[in-house]
Amino acid sequence: AARQLASEGKSVIFVSHKLEDVEELCDRVTVMRSGKVVGNAEIPCPDSVLIDLIFGKELAPPIKPVTRQTEPMLELKNVVVKDDRLTLNMGSFTAYKGEVIGLAGLEGSGQQLLLLLCAGLIKAASGTISIDHSNMTQKPYSDYLKSGIGYSPADRLKDGLIRGLSIHEHVILRNSSQKLMIDWKGSHQKAIEAIATFNIRGKPNSHVDRLSGGNQQRTQLALLPVPLNLLLMEHPTRGLDIESTLWVWQQLIARCQTGTTILFMSSDLDEIMQYSDRVLVFSGGNVSSAIETSKLTVEKLGQMIGGRFTETESISTAQEIRIL
Repeated sequence: AARQLASEGKSVIFVSHKLEDVEELCDRVTVMRSGKVVGNAEIPCPDSVLIDLIFGKELAPPIKPVTRQTEPMLELKNVVVKDDRLTLNMGSFTAYKGEVIGLAGLEGSGQQLLLLLCAGLIKAASGTISIDHSNMTQKPYSDYLKSGIGYSPADRLKDGLIRGLSIHEHVILRNSSQKLMIDWKGSHQKAIEAIATFNIRGKPNSHVDRLSGGNQQRTQLALLPVPLNLLLMEHPTRGLDIESTLWVWQQLIARCQTGTTILFMSSDLDEIMQYSDRVLVFSGGNVSSAIETSKLTVEKLGQMIGGRFTETESISTAQEIRIL
């Protein structure tokens, strides 16, 4: 639409922090920081130049150490999980302590089903699930929480946070589940500490729905318990600027180094390749075996999402249930 307007002789001013959108739609770019114009550039322009203008520094992605596959954290055996549209035959799979598993595929291909299952929010139709050597099959969600499971949904305001409540009130909800009385003073101090630790641009009385997407995600991370055995995330950096994206992954990698296992789904193939130890690919009713990222390329990953599996890569199938 923007290009169409420009072709008709109209001038278009486009505001975005997404570099790929700026590069695709714009002819020139003006960068503002802290209310001031700090630079101009003609498009095409190297990302490094724009990043330096936007943040005043060069940003490097955090480096995740290679995980040694020694101690199992999550074990699935002959698992089948269903919703009203899909039957996902996961088969058997093991994720290890401190490992990051990326879940790649088009939306609705089964990645979210797996995350909901591992969070205890839905039950397996058959098979067993063990977390940290404890059999969690058919156990209630409360038992999953006690076992050190954290879940971060993609829709922050619909499923992760509560509209109209402040950061302080979210901290109260997190800490008061087993208490009859609310410690207002203590929870206020914890909210202040969370804001400082997670660099949230807000105050304890700031309503979460008035925060930016990046600060909402920082708030979600601040509310997660420490330590965690298993952290499950839907699109952890969707809609975030580059600085917030790198910051989120710095926090996640730090958790891995304390033994937390992470499963995350993302539509950003570069993100999956950058941070995963292994990848499960969901495509057109198929689920791949767990493939080490060192044996993948973005191009290969894209082909697998499109359904091009070899016999050794495909270990299970998901069957779509058509509603007539």
